[in-house]
Amino acid sequence: MKKLWQKDTIEYNKTLEKFLTGEDLVLDQKLVVFDVYGSLAHGAMLEKIGILTKVEYKSLSGGLKEILFLYKKGAFTLQFGDEDVHTKVENHLTEKLGDVGKKIHTGRSRNDQILVDLRLYTKSSMLTIWEELLSLMQLFGQKAQMYQGIPMPGYTHMQKAMPSSVGMWLGAYTEGLMDSLQVFKIAFGMNDQSPLGSGAGYGVSLPLDREYTASLLGFKKVQNNSLYCQNSRGKIESTVVFALLQVLFDISKFATDVMLFTTSEYDFFSVSDDVTSGSSIMPQKKNVDIAELLRSKIHVIHANLIQIIGISSNLPSGYNRDVQDMKKPFIESIELTKDCIEVAKLLLQSITPKKENLLKAMTSELYATQAAYELTQKGMPFRDAYVKVGKDLKNIDKTALQKRKLTGIHTGSVGNLQIDIFFKSLTKEKKIYSQEKSIYEEVIQKLITI
Repeated sequence: MKKLWQKDTIEYNKTLEKFLTGEDLVLDQKLVVFDVYGSLAHGAMLEKIGILTKVEYKSLSGGLKEILFLYKKGAFTLQFGDEDVHTKVENHLTEKLGDVGKKIHTGRSRNDQILVDLRLYTKSSMLTIWEELLSLMQLFGQKAQMYQGIPMPGYTHMQKAMPSSVGMWLGAYTEGLMDSLQVFKIAFGMNDQSPLGSGAGYGVSLPLDREYTASLLGFKKVQNNSLYCQNSRGKIESTVVFALLQVLFDISKFATDVMLFTTSEYDFFSVSDDVTSGSSIMPQKKNVDIAELLRSKIHVIHANLIQIIGISSNLPSGYNRDVQDMKKPFIESIELTKDCIEVAKLLLQSITPKKENLLKAMTSELYATQAAYELTQKGMPFRDAYVKVGKDLKNIDKTALQKRKLTGIHTGSVGNLQIDIFFKSLTKEKKIYSQEKSIYEEVIQKLITI
């Protein structure tokens, strides 16, 4: 297949082509739809400024929509020799439309094309992750509310420390994910700017209407400086992956807790058989290995973040082909995060507290600090109360203290989790997401009908 940059018919070295392409064709297959979207918007803009006639754009629009149709049927597949998604799309248009197909690249470089494709792919994927993240948060909140009255030992240094509850444990993840969501939204906003029209990084000598294409594609703003469009390669991708890492930070810690609390030594929770696996040699084994893989994925994504920063951070201004190698860790991080959220929901749904075991684990020393505080409320200095209780741990009245502990006092304590506040915040976040999703869907629907 002739490359877009080839000026003659000399056959390209196959070994060199394989090295230059690498796994890019497989990754670019995920970008076909978004390359078509970008081309539809760019073509509409070229008609607006008089580069294309209405008839020409109608032909190009029809050809691009045909690609969408073929892609959905699995009949538009990149193969060795295509070089990249942009070449595949443009060559298809040229084969079908002749000279009209050759006009679609006017005022555009593959440098700003891939930026647009990745920004649109990222936006679409982040909307999917956003929805699933809200669903996971909802589930954590519901479980925390359901089990907030079940006592559970709290640990420091992996030793019993103070009374907690299943509701407090699960509720900690609702708030952790809420913080992760705020980082996620910042990354979403950084990605939501249009580089289309920046060309190879220095603009072009045509009166391109960049605001128009940004509007057609649903971007919040134009990424103004043409050179910065290229310089932002790696910066925006690393910000997105860092945001994903925050989500995996919470999921990984949850998975680690589940692994610990479902061991026979703790035995605080049962796990549904349908999410566990067995051993090929030990008949008794019931492994919660989905939790093991959940906690490992944060390290995969962290390594991807390091790759992206390492590849992009010290490059000179302008386009450098080094950034091609960021595509794999970037796309992998997005796809892995989607999977991890889905699996985390399955894991959370599968665990059930073993109330009797949890109550049995609530041994008297867990109430030592509370016993000391009750003495301070009667006027004894805390240090004296600390020493007194520490010398007489066996005589702590666990039953009375346990009842009072679950009534709670201050905000966020075991008996005062205020989960209703979390649900109010979650309702607001759902509205923000719904608005973003609705705008995106309306934009795409309009784009493919112009």
